[in-house]
Amino acid sequence: MPTLAEAKQAAQQGQMQQARLMYEAILQEDDHSEEAWLGLADVLTETEEKRVCYDNVLKINKKSQAAKDGLRNLEPQTDQLRQMFDIAPDESGGAVESPPEEEEEEIEEEEEEEPSPKAKAKSKAKAKTKTKTKAKTASTTPLPILVGIGLALSIVIFTVIGGVVYVLLGNLAGG
Repeated sequence: MPTLAEAKQAAQQGQMQQARLMYEAILQEDDHSEEAWLGLADVLTETEEKRVCYDNVLKINKKSQAAKDGLRNLEPQTDQLRQMFDIAPDESGGAVESPPEEEEEEIEEEEEEEPSPKAKAKSKAKAKTKTKTKAKTASTTPLPILVGIGLALSIVIFTVIGGVVYVLLGNLAGG
């Protein structure tokens, strides 16, 4: 049976498949080996497989900082531009669009049909949440538009600065 040291050495030498097999063999003998789960997570390439390894480490040791860090690193990083402008990404990577108008009409109809005060309060709270969501998403600008504006501004600034430099150089040259 391989040892943890041999598996680590194989991983350090870039022999990931061999290291993976060694870690798996170690875990077949002792599935409570925190180091083996962490080592296996390091040599795996699939995110879900890594997540399973880190979850297993946390089942063994709830305080494992290495497993917590590993899980945190698996989470997709938020784009700084989206974060700065509070734009939530959708599935395709664009900005979240406003909900369709139909949803608002359905909410208004629900309010009229529901007779009990409790149901009315619940429906109003729902409508408020929808309105807040709509207001927030309606004010966001899609990323391609922001990029286009940025490019246009950089061209204008480059042209103005280039013109100023041209005039200054022309004056210095005496022409």
